[in-house]
Amino acid sequence: MQNGKTNCFVDTNLLVYAIDPTEPEKQKRGADLLRQIVKDHTLVLSPQSLNECYHVLAVRRRVATVNEVRRFVGFLSEFCTAPYDFFTTQAAWAIGDRYGYSWWDCMLLASASLAHCGLFFSEDMQHEHRVGDMTIVSPFKLDPNFSFSR
Repeated sequence: MQNGKTNCFVDTNLLVYAIDPTEPEKQKRGADLLRQIVKDHTLVLSPQSLNECYHVLAVRRRVATVNEVRRFVGFLSEFCTAPYDFFTTQAAWAIGDRYGYSWWDCMLLASASLAHCGLFFSEDMQHEHRVGDMTIVSPFKLDPNFSFSR
């Protein structure tokens, strides 16, 4: 927690939506969420989320040029402060054993948890499910009056 605000981890899918024009409503919501969290200085990412984002945008979906995607990922790299090491792997094993999420989701959840994030934004996991001290939140199910301060 920084300055009374909760650290927020943003799942790869929401990073992708922020610049992928194929789903305009999700693009707007993803971009708005990302802007707010960046403005609040509470965004936390991991190397995994940046690598996945690059691959999806530049290789799989090709929604922007490689250079545009690299600039976007480069901008986001400033927020890449979550750990991604063997200790993270061990934490992911524990999360998988307890909650049953997919392996790659467990790695992201472990990175976020070890970075002391209170919120994990994703549309792919159960909305409002708690993993340790962290709450998974789908930005597409948020109350309009949702507060990032916890």
